Amino acid sequence: MKGILRNFNFVILLIGRCLSNIGSSLYAVAAMWLVYELGGSSFYTGLALFLTQAPALLQVILGPVIDRIRMKKLLIYTQILQVLLLLAVPIADALGFLSIGVVLFIMPIVSLCNQFLYPAQLSILPRILKKEQLTKGNSIFAVAYQGTEALFDALAGLLLAVIGAVVVFYINSLMFLLSALLFLALRLPFISLSEPSSSENQTIKGMVLEYFSQLKEGIKVLFHPFFLWLLGGVLFVNLAGTAMFAILPAFSDSHGGPQYYGLFLSAAGIGVITGAALVSLLKLQRIRVGRLYTAVIALIGICMIVLSFVSNPWISIILFGIAWLPAGIINVTSQVIIQSSIPDHMLGRVMAAVMGISAGIAPIGALLGGAVGAVMTSASVILGGGMIMFIVAVIWKFSKTMQRVPAVKDLTPDTFKV
Repeated sequence: MKGILRNFNFVILLIGRCLSNIGSSLYAVAAMWLVYELGGSSFYTGLALFLTQAPALLQVILGPVIDRIRMKKLLIYTQILQVLLLLAVPIADALGFLSIGVVLFIMPIVSLCNQFLYPAQLSILPRILKKEQLTKGNSIFAVAYQGTEALFDALAGLLLAVIGAVVVFYINSLMFLLSALLFLALRLPFISLSEPSSSENQTIKGMVLEYFSQLKEGIKVLFHPFFLWLLGGVLFVNLAGTAMFAILPAFSDSHGGPQYYGLFLSAAGIGVITGAALVSLLKLQRIRVGRLYTAVIALIGICMIVLSFVSNPWISIILFGIAWLPAGIINVTSQVIIQSSIPDHMLGRVMAAVMGISAGIAPIGALLGGAVGAVMTSASVILGGGMIMFIVAVIWKFSKTMQRVPAVKDLTPDTFKV
């Protein structure tokens, strides 16, 4: 640990990441709450979540673009752009023309900046760390990301209650400015991460076409009966989960106000972190996949159904945190399932297919959750989402395909004969 923390570039990148994560956490909570205050309806928070989730679909074409941009400039410019965008909110408020349209216009642009920022930061690590340090470096980055998010989601809720959403935008801008100044100190060994040779000098269009060709191959693999059952259920779970986050500002407001919104988000983050840790601690990789997934999805469903009837804010926050424990378990085990059961030469395209499908369903869930929440109560969306998850668990329980799959630790490329 001491060796990696003596690496100047790594420390600068890590502190810069923490600062940008703090800014992102405060911004995400403040922006969603401001949309709820200005619009007064879950429809607008659903639309806002849709606008922030949709740019993730552009990861399909941003990979080749990022590889050809100077990394240091990319990090600095994305931070400065976010500073300017976020300052526009309090300036518009001071001049008397702040509206929900201004906030909704800014949100997808900030989200797009992050689609460049986070992959670029992770792509730099192999250039500044030794091979044997990469696992530790990635682990530190992951802990820093999840830890700052959980802590500052809660703090953001308190700041909203004390100083208001508009003032929080000043703090966001300061965090991104400090991060940009830190990135100025980076001493990267290479100007960019990919200097194309004459044989590699493809156009962006050509690389995207090649990407989609490989993506089709990855999707074909997912037509195996097990992956169809697994992904079909996970898509409904993701749809319901995103819908719940779309109405969370209204649900938090009904439980006491903005401070609870931050605490709900923080509880979800802590739940995901804890769930990921439990995979190794409880050796969950030894349980048959069908049994494990049936149990954890049923747990989410039960917690959400109970949550929809609970009025006490603290009990609700605890239930919400417990409900997201399984998300951490699924995040870890689903990656291992794919990595263990897909041949190496197919791994990248199958991962891309799974990520593309997941990224595509989230914006739809946001719009549906917001629309339903605007017509019905936020608690009804929570109840509906919980029922969907419990139904998925019941279907998986009686699926012979799901129940026949061995434990995660026993999966090999021969298991599904891909």
